[in-house]
Amino acid sequence: MLKTYRVSNYIMDSGERACLVIDYSRFPVYYPNLFLTVNHRNANEAFATIQNAAWHLVVLLRFLDEKGIALESRLLKRDFLKLHELDALRDYSQRSLRKPSSQMASGNVLAFGRHKEATGSVSNATQYARLTVIASYLCWLSFYLIDSPTADVASRIRAMEEQLKARRPHRRGRNTNLVDKSLDDSQLEMLFEAIRPGSSSNPFIEVVQRRNRLLILLLYHLGIRSGELLNIRIKDIDFGNKRIAIVRRADEKDDPRKREPNAKTLDRTLPLSDSIIRELHSYITSDRKAVRNADRHDYLFVTHKEGKTVGWPISHAAYHKIISVVRVVYPGLHALTGHQLRHTWNRRFSERMDSMDTPLSEERQEMLRSYLNGWKQGSGTSRIYNQRFIRRKSFEAALIMQQTGGIRQAGGIEDDDKK
Repeated sequence: MLKTYRVSNYIMDSGERACLVIDYSRFPVYYPNLFLTVNHRNANEAFATIQNAAWHLVVLLRFLDEKGIALESRLLKRDFLKLHELDALRDYSQRSLRKPSSQMASGNVLAFGRHKEATGSVSNATQYARLTVIASYLCWLSFYLIDSPTADVASRIRAMEEQLKARRPHRRGRNTNLVDKSLDDSQLEMLFEAIRPGSSSNPFIEVVQRRNRLLILLLYHLGIRSGELLNIRIKDIDFGNKRIAIVRRADEKDDPRKREPNAKTLDRTLPLSDSIIRELHSYITSDRKAVRNADRHDYLFVTHKEGKTVGWPISHAAYHKIISVVRVVYPGLHALTGHQLRHTWNRRFSERMDSMDTPLSEERQEMLRSYLNGWKQGSGTSRIYNQRFIRRKSFEAALIMQQTGGIRQAGGIEDDDKK
């Protein structure tokens, strides 16, 4: 019978979020966890990065178990993975493994099923990350287990690592820059109707309609990430000056969520419109105040559903559930993600800059955009979030060139039309 390896999340007394790779009997697997500690936790990497690395090692453990490979014994004998085994590992790393059921995931312990695998495959970026971590682990474990390896053995270990890395795919498809990631005007109208309180099209129960609307409006108007959204505290809101602070926080002791949301970007203060301020004040003093246990902390968005987590800060899973409900109800929003609203904000910012009577210089626009998005100055990240606007302006320029570019002199289409 195949074993089930899992990633278990927990919170230390210090508030630090941590995770362990455990086996089917819920015991930690020694070498993978030692590797995570030495190479990731001690390097002060973010919890999400460590957790992803743990999942990548689970993929390796499942592969070894399925193929009957006793890795530690093999390495001690200087019997490193063969080329055909590396090929098989590459193929295995492409699998989209079955998600855990709600019962298996209780207590925030995530697991792969014992026998069943999901259909489909992961993205190139995910496979690339998996093979990168696995190659690093195989190299580390080999040197850890083998005392004073000879130059030849060390060379073979490095060769195994490099041969596996050479099997990684390109992280991005060659046409990624052509994909529109922002919402168009018709999709925005559909979304706003879906979240309008009292609307017959609103798929949510009445008690959470205002919360869900406010949640999506903050994504749309501020262009913030989901982790930043779920990390907002009431004390971050300056009602008098109509501002909100987006703050990086990690390992908060009073946050009961094992998967703690956090900002990936820099701290910053953003302005709020009068209408957003009113909605925030109304939600806090009315809807949120009525939720049991919500007064035990000051995180803005809370769980309204009765149960052991009622009043807790809303989780990543609950946030994604809100987005997925809208996707199901509205076919025109079937691919909706919260992050699309960040792309939409950046497109709208570009349109605003372009429509000014005296447009700001490109350098000045880059400074403003970087601050509002929490990026380091000069990072160039804005290009990722601005594809639709760039493509539209490029099309406009190309059409003008076709209409005024001397086709008549070249004996082209216009000459033919006039014959």
